[in-house]
Amino acid sequence: MRYIRCAHRKLYNTNLVNSTFKSTYLSCSSDKPKNEVAVVVVGGGLAGLSAANHLIKNGFNRTIVLEATDRYGGRIISKQFGDAYCELGAKLVPINAKKDTVYNIVQNMRGLPKKVMQTKDKIYVNASGERMDRNLPELIDILYKRLCSHIQLDEKYKAGEMDDLNNVHTYFQAEKSKLVNSVFKGEDQKTANEIFNSLIKEFSSLFGCSLQYVNIEHITKLQNAVNNANAIYVPTGLDNILSILTKNLGKQQLMIGKPVGEINWYIPSKSGEKCVACLDGDVYLADHIICTVPLGVLKIFSENMFRPALPQSKINSIKKLGFGSPVKIYFEYEANIENWLRSSLRPLWTTDGLYSEIAWTKQVVEISKMPKSNRVVEIVIGGDWYDKIEKLPDLELLTEITKLMRTLLKNENIPYPSSVLRSNWSTLACYLGGRPYFSTGSTISDVLTLAEPLGPTKSLLFAGDATIVDGFGTVDGAHRSGIREAQRIIDHYNSQEAVKANSQ
Repeated sequence: MRYIRCAHRKLYNTNLVNSTFKSTYLSCSSDKPKNEVAVVVVGGGLAGLSAANHLIKNGFNRTIVLEATDRYGGRIISKQFGDAYCELGAKLVPINAKKDTVYNIVQNMRGLPKKVMQTKDKIYVNASGERMDRNLPELIDILYKRLCSHIQLDEKYKAGEMDDLNNVHTYFQAEKSKLVNSVFKGEDQKTANEIFNSLIKEFSSLFGCSLQYVNIEHITKLQNAVNNANAIYVPTGLDNILSILTKNLGKQQLMIGKPVGEINWYIPSKSGEKCVACLDGDVYLADHIICTVPLGVLKIFSENMFRPALPQSKINSIKKLGFGSPVKIYFEYEANIENWLRSSLRPLWTTDGLYSEIAWTKQVVEISKMPKSNRVVEIVIGGDWYDKIEKLPDLELLTEITKLMRTLLKNENIPYPSSVLRSNWSTLACYLGGRPYFSTGSTISDVLTLAEPLGPTKSLLFAGDATIVDGFGTVDGAHRSGIREAQRIIDHYNSQEAVKANSQ
């Protein structure tokens, strides 16, 4: 891949790029053989690596990946922590035997352990440490799954009664109240309401935002949007799959520490070359550019990052789609924790009572031992205040959660953890969030608009888990979106070759 090194770190303007590359190539990129076509993939996450891998396997050897951070993999981050591998980003792989799925990659990796996600043995405990009878949570779980199946929503859509239920929070609360009031009586009614709230908070933990911001379409039009019942996990870390996607990429094709300052995606014929300019001064020529930049970054920089500017319709879609920050927290202990934590704890909260003065602890959904681990605990955070909790000092986090565990288990001898591992998606400059969602101001059409390629010869393409409806916000979506955009380029040149063959 040919590039020009510039002396100064700065954002590039179109005039500078045009003068630098004027008349570098005068021929149309469509006339080039595949092995001469330059493709720059911006972003080394799952979508970017999947796109590059697919291109190289199909003969597009002048493909490079520019990754801004010091590691590739994007929002797949597996960390060995104590006696477990913990996922700070994506964790579960949907069981899907179709071609081009992450499950397909995992299944074909010899020697890679994989486990079916088992239902945890959950104990619901109130703020005073009193345990709930198992029968009530099991019944409510069944009712909650029916609520999530959106049968009632389909009926309301047909009847035109959705004006007052435009977000997931409103829908859940309205339907929960109907179920609780009609099925339960007395003290059970109060407990049932608290258990429902716990399950609803768990759903919000997937997105890292309040469900008040999530469009009802997220559960009515997306498959597997609510539960991960049919999923597996990799005990030794999901990042094992990255070795498959990078095995065909040489050192000069997968570059880390290359933050991009400007993407020049459309230069008129005979006046220059499309290119990607990095903040370290390197400029990479390209016939095609695949942008896999996370939605959170696009929200901040999309109006200044591209030359020429993106169409207003695409910018509007970027602004409307939501991007949350799921919080991942793990505690490591020096000694075996099975003496005091055998089942998953589910704290139940009322509007008043213990810990009312420390509201963020009421966002704790579940405290559980990591599978196959004797020393690592996972804490699931839901509800709200994700940014606040993500920025809490470690000392406050471990102190208050330890205090909470001692109360729930009625055991003042529970030790403090020896170390803490946690995510910080909202503050990472190259991500600015961890997972997309349909905000109340967006629809599926915004996803389709974001995915549309630009330029007469598909100069600029977009991939990532926010650019695909089937798999939106999932590892499968990211993987398939990268392959989809790579295939657009492949099809473009295959059609050109077919035209040439027919004309001879």
